[in-house]
Amino acid sequence: MHRFTPSASPRRSALLRLNVLAAAILLAASSYAQTAKVNVDIPAEPLDRALNALARQTGIQIFFASGLAKDRTAPALKGSYTAREALDRLLSGSGLEVREQADKTFTVQAADLSKNETQLPAVTVSGEREESAYGPVQGYVATRSATATKTDSSILETPQSISVITRDRYEAQGAQSVNEALRYSAAVSSYGAGTRSDWYTVVRGFVPSVYLDGLQLPTTINLASWRVDPYQLERIELLRGPASVLYGQGDPGGTVNMVSKLPTAQPLHELEMQVGTNSRRQLAGDFSGKLDEDGKLLYRFTGLARDSNLPLGPFKDQRLMLAPSLTWMPDTDTTLTLQLTYLRDRTNASDSFLPASGTILPNPNGKISSTLFTGSPDWDHYVKEQYSVGYLFEHRFNDTWTVRQNLRWSKVKLDDQMTYGVGLDPADATQSTMLRDAYLAKFDYYRLALDNQAQAKFSTGAIAHTALAGVDFQRQRKNSLEYDVLIPGSFNLYHPVYPRFDTSIFDGATPGSSIATQEQVGVYLQDQIKFDKHWILTVGGRKDWTKSVVDDLVANTSQSQKDSAYTGRIGLVYLDESGLAPYVSYSTSFMPELGRDSSNNMFKPTTGKQLEAGVKYQPGSSKTSITASVFEIKQQNVTTVDLNDPSGNSYVQTGEVRSRGFELEAVAEINRNLNVIASYTYQDVKNTKTNDPTTLNKWPIDIPRPRQMASLWLDYTLRGGALSGLGFGGGVRYVSSNAGSPDNSLSIPGYALFDAALHYDLPSWRLSLTGSNLFNRDYVTGCYYDARCIYGNGRQVLATARYRW
Repeated sequence: MHRFTPSASPRRSALLRLNVLAAAILLAASSYAQTAKVNVDIPAEPLDRALNALARQTGIQIFFASGLAKDRTAPALKGSYTAREALDRLLSGSGLEVREQADKTFTVQAADLSKNETQLPAVTVSGEREESAYGPVQGYVATRSATATKTDSSILETPQSISVITRDRYEAQGAQSVNEALRYSAAVSSYGAGTRSDWYTVVRGFVPSVYLDGLQLPTTINLASWRVDPYQLERIELLRGPASVLYGQGDPGGTVNMVSKLPTAQPLHELEMQVGTNSRRQLAGDFSGKLDEDGKLLYRFTGLARDSNLPLGPFKDQRLMLAPSLTWMPDTDTTLTLQLTYLRDRTNASDSFLPASGTILPNPNGKISSTLFTGSPDWDHYVKEQYSVGYLFEHRFNDTWTVRQNLRWSKVKLDDQMTYGVGLDPADATQSTMLRDAYLAKFDYYRLALDNQAQAKFSTGAIAHTALAGVDFQRQRKNSLEYDVLIPGSFNLYHPVYPRFDTSIFDGATPGSSIATQEQVGVYLQDQIKFDKHWILTVGGRKDWTKSVVDDLVANTSQSQKDSAYTGRIGLVYLDESGLAPYVSYSTSFMPELGRDSSNNMFKPTTGKQLEAGVKYQPGSSKTSITASVFEIKQQNVTTVDLNDPSGNSYVQTGEVRSRGFELEAVAEINRNLNVIASYTYQDVKNTKTNDPTTLNKWPIDIPRPRQMASLWLDYTLRGGALSGLGFGGGVRYVSSNAGSPDNSLSIPGYALFDAALHYDLPSWRLSLTGSNLFNRDYVTGCYYDARCIYGNGRQVLATARYRW
């Protein structure tokens, strides 16, 4: 036998080294000249409008006297230019000239400075690159999204609640996973950031569907779910409510769609270095640009390598991620982007299943340590490899018709060995020991996703249409082998001893082994109708056909099932000139449910329906996005235990879950110095129909669903003086109490966590120091029941140095 106990002193010394390093890198400085070329497309038009368009397309700032542009017309300009080259061409023959003041800042003046018109009032034109729903966003506030409609649409005109978590936003907060990037968004609750999966998460009370670039990722139990490193992404989008009308099967709570980094014509060279708690060391790089002079071939290569220790146990947390992509643009109307991804994780569980007694309930032996490792140091491991290959294709025939085809083939391979707690040892009256199970699993997952779209923009009289028709296909295959065995003896929670793991406990055990396949074909139609300048009506419908087959390789049985479902959405938005947009919508969802009820009838798909109303506010003169919404969701045909079967192994579909609530989310760039994120959620999630009287009108508890959540994040950056570029950020996240057992007799206390950030922006460098759960508070995020409770993440500190040239 040997003992393994976490040591606090290495962590303190690591934090000291981290603070010293952060202080050192915050003193570094460098500068470079911006000479990159940008694609611009400006028609022949009055000079003031042309200058405004150039500022918007290139992100530069232009100063000129108000009288200079009067009665002057700029020539048409289309092609790839530096900002200075574009300005020179727009002003050619106008008698005006350009003076470059600083990076991205230019002054337009008369060539003869003695002219009186230079004394007229000054006008400032500044702009950021025009935003696309498929590309990056500068700052915290996005205005467009394709997740809700599969078209490049204004968020203000979309009749459902949407959050766009931009890269600038989640990098400022030091998010190390997609889960962490979502933590300041309304309606999202989770167990926290795990090392094996991102999807211990619910939205509006239900598990969200997960997509990358509009195509669904391999879905299964959390242990083997596909992972995406946030460094691969431009942004993360959260659509609340059902989305089956465009995507097919899914629960009614919401959809998470991640948008990948894609090749750019503007040269990009970036190296990023990170160090942090648990001896974290990470090196990442992002490179993009042209492969030919005409810019018809573009490339991007994003990669990352990480080595870290886990907070629990003597294990490493290692990752290798590679994401090359290539874009071919034979003409201005056609784009084909090829994408490859590879990710390998070598890690282990970073959390433990612990009993309620000693975590949220009293234990005569005291509190169980939040750093207690309950696994087997010589046996536990987790190795996962992911591969994907695919493409994004778009061709624009004319001003009316555009077609798209997106395809991705994905594979996940998992080798998992885990030791976990299953509750207090009932034979131990002292409540100091726990029973454990050993879990061994090997999975192979394959998924093919294909989405074909035809979009038409046209008008019928005074009514404008954006119509979309599509056909998609998905096929997933899962091969699985699983063992789950009780380990003899018990584990002492207060004086842990780690005996050598005995693999003979698997001898004679019966595994679970199966091959499961599922296919889905869907046809959908949608029309976004704009009339009377203020009204947008969105109407859509879809029909799906699914087929599921499960071959049990142990019992030598096969079960197949075919289902079909209609889903739809209708929503209405009113656009006020002030930027207010009240809306109302109704949408539905479905999810196939494999199996048979106690009468041997095949299960029907679960169905969901949501009624949502709210108001959005995005004034055109400022970067502000506010959404307030109320909703009610009902999920029906939920399986529940048949109480007439004494074995407890039979189910009927008489259950119903209802979720209703109120959400408020605001993201604002108050000025060039201050960014603000605020959210509040009130939700009431209940089992409104069930055969089990002990769970009727009680909260589901598989993942925490707190009644209230609130968060606030502020980030202030100095924009002048000797310390220009120095910024400070801070935030607080509050989660109310929630239920920890099916009958809700166990209550999990609420908690508040504090985060902070320090950053310094220089011409070529961005240096930052971020911390989450800054005061290292011990808290329990959730319990499945009184035998399995999970502590949340402790303090994490991360120092980052990013260099661009």
